[in-house]
Amino acid sequence: MPRNFGLSRHEGLPAAFDLSRSGYFLDFALVPFAELALIATALWRGLHPAGLVAALLTGAVVWSFAEYWIHRLVFHGPTAFEPMHQMHHALPKDLIGVASLGTFGGFAGIWLIAYILVGGSLCSAATAGFMSGYLFYCAIHVGMHHFEARGFGRYGAMMRRLHAAHHRGGKGNFGVSSPVWDIVFRTYRKA
Repeated sequence: MPRNFGLSRHEGLPAAFDLSRSGYFLDFALVPFAELALIATALWRGLHPAGLVAALLTGAVVWSFAEYWIHRLVFHGPTAFEPMHQMHHALPKDLIGVASLGTFGGFAGIWLIAYILVGGSLCSAATAGFMSGYLFYCAIHVGMHHFEARGFGRYGAMMRRLHAAHHRGGKGNFGVSSPVWDIVFRTYRKA
């Protein structure tokens, strides 16, 4: 995004969070390829299809849990990400977010933790599931802010209402793709 000689409406926002249009949507192109590569690796290493499905589902549930806590503690906590996220609250249609390099660094960390915990083929499949959950979150979040959540039906409309309430106050509804963890941790707010 051009800086207009220092007069950008995103003044003070680190360039890593002030994304171009292609940078903002890049994860939608890269993540599916990475997921397929991880799934292919897991199958090539001999993971049974039932194990693959279980690991994918586990990874997606872990993402859902991580999404809630990242949003609550990292984006709304005293971190380097909090000013970026507050700017997103103020300018929700702007292309503000974490660049693909950052998200893939996070995925590499998740893969490493899973590798230590469960080993080779399961860690690849679980990471692919985690990435699927992330991609669903991205689709919902981008849909809410840029496409009025079209294509997600009643579920998308409900999540859009909850997320809009979050943007108005920031005190609850931290789950973007699901209200489950807000209900569990008592941060759910009716909208």
